[in-house]
Amino acid sequence: KVYNQKQFSTFLMQPDKSSPIIYPLELGHEMVIIEKKNEWFKVIDNKTGLKGWTLKDDFGKIEPENSKKNNNSEKSFKIFKEQVMEMSKSIEEAIGIRTFIDVKHLGGVAATVIADDGWFKGRRHQNQAFQVYDLWKNQNQMASFLSFRDKNDEEKFIILSGPHRPRYLKSSE
Repeated sequence: KVYNQKQFSTFLMQPDKSSPIIYPLELGHEMVIIEKKNEWFKVIDNKTGLKGWTLKDDFGKIEPENSKKNNNSEKSFKIFKEQVMEMSKSIEEAIGIRTFIDVKHLGGVAATVIADDGWFKGRRHQNQAFQVYDLWKNQNQMASFLSFRDKNDEEKFIILSGPHRPRYLKSSE
């Protein structure tokens, strides 16, 4: 295990500073090293299951003492969760379809949306997922990550920031 030592660091798709950002990492974010390559670590974020690259110099073996003091992501998440649950309630009242059951914070700019199984079968779910992602990204004011899961906690797809627009990636089961 290694921990981000910088106030903000980036989790990248390739070992190259100009590579697309998967999402930013806050101080103290925990990663697991898979591989070392020159000035880079290939890592996995066990909270999201995503693999990517970080600069070795940004990480250390000891968790920074003040990493839990920055509570901005918790405040942002609380507002986001309220927005999502309100959106879900409005959709259900308008068209009688249950959408989102719960929202969980994975830490930093990563969160999980638990949705009703029927919602995934609807033709509007992808557009609604992008709307939810926009709420989350706007709340964070930076690249963000959302996992959409069913009632059994099985990941169905993720949405994360892309170079020009968010990307929708189906889970590989």
